This record gives sequence, C-alpha cells and structure tokens, in this order.
Amino acid sequence: MRSEKEQYMLCPELPPRIYESLKTLCCLAGSEKPLQAHEVAAATDLPPAQTAKILQQMAWAGFVESRRGTKGGFWLVKPAARIHLAEVVAFFARPVQVNQRKDPMLRALARATSRCRKDFSRITIADLGVLSACKTLRGPVRAKPLKARSRV
Repeated sequence: MRSEKEQYMLCPELPPRIYESLKTLCCLAGSEKPLQAHEVAAATDLPPAQTAKILQQMAWAGFVESRRGTKGGFWLVKPAARIHLAEVVAFFARPVQVNQRKDPMLRALARATSRCRKDFSRITIADLGVLSACKTLRGPVRAKPLKARSRV
C-alpha cells in the first residue's frame, strides 16, 4: 500500500482529498453492485479509515448513497457520465469572500486558471474511470446508473 505522500506525488496538481475522492468515485462507477468501504479501500489502495471518511463526505455532497449491513454498501447517485470533475472540486473549495475578489493576485490566478476550470467542467467521472479503473474490478466504467434502490 502506498503512503499518502507517494499517492499525492502521482497527481501533484490536485489536493490529496480531491484526488482520493475522484479515485473513490471512479471505483464505484466501475462496479456493478454496491461496494462496502473496505472493498473500495482495497481496490483503490487507500487506507480503510480514510476511505470511510471520503465516502461519508461524498454522501454529504450528494454523489453517493449508501445502505448499512452485510448486503449494503455505497453506489453512485447518478451515472458517472453526469458527475463532473468541477462538481467534486467545488465541494472541497472554500467560498470566495467579497474582499478577496478585489485582491489583484487572486484575480490574476483566476484568469490564469480559467481554462483549467473550464476543462474541469467538461471532464466526468466516466472519463476518468476509463483511465483508472479499480484494480479488483474488470471492464469499462458503466455509463448507466445502478437500479434505483428503495431506502430501508
């Protein structure tokens, strides 16, 4: 299992929590059934406790739903092709304060990164999943959502 620092070095452009969340969402997108947190952790090479926290955050953000129990697990709320990278990044971003909008450095950074933000709004979890499927899951990322599950 790689350390958090080693995993971050594989993708230094993104903060670790966003990178790990994307890995987790791609893993769920590639599964035909709900996955338990420990299964996602094993498939993504992330620590189990950290994976559980990420899955909880993804549930709060509305990207995944879950059911408890031995036959429970986590699944995507909507198809991977409808979850955009920009949505995941926005969940972790701090809101910009009014006085920060006047800061010349922040305005320059916003101009410099506008193309990146535009690209992030086009890239989906399905796009990323094609490139990075879970190691224990085989086949392409599903574009169709899981069947609707009733809440128990």
